[in-house]
Amino acid sequence: MNELKSEILINAGIRAAERNFSSAYITKRGDSDAGAIFVKIDTLDGYAKLYSRNLVYDFDKNKDLIRFENLYPNKKIKREDIDLRLAKEISIDRDCWVIEIEDKNGFNPFHNLDG
Repeated sequence: MNELKSEILINAGIRAAERNFSSAYITKRGDSDAGAIFVKIDTLDGYAKLYSRNLVYDFDKNKDLIRFENLYPNKKIKREDIDLRLAKEISIDRDCWVIEIEDKNGFNPFHNLDG
């Protein structure tokens, strides 16, 4: 498997957010080559979305694809609850990355980076 390095993927996502006029920050730096990636999208109304990078094998294309899965797809989650979840994830995996994006429409620039 020829996996894209975490830091390269994160930098591309941050640039995509900035092109969409969204603020994007690395709030927890992880391992530059690997490590889980969490993307928190603050919708600036007290709520947030949380995405996690997953690798998915596409049999039709015969290759691994990067997907950012919404960890809470069918409900609104308070920003504080997302922060608690992230604190727990960090305590489990010190090499994980956390990216925070402020976008009132909930736009996830990492979605456009899906393989």
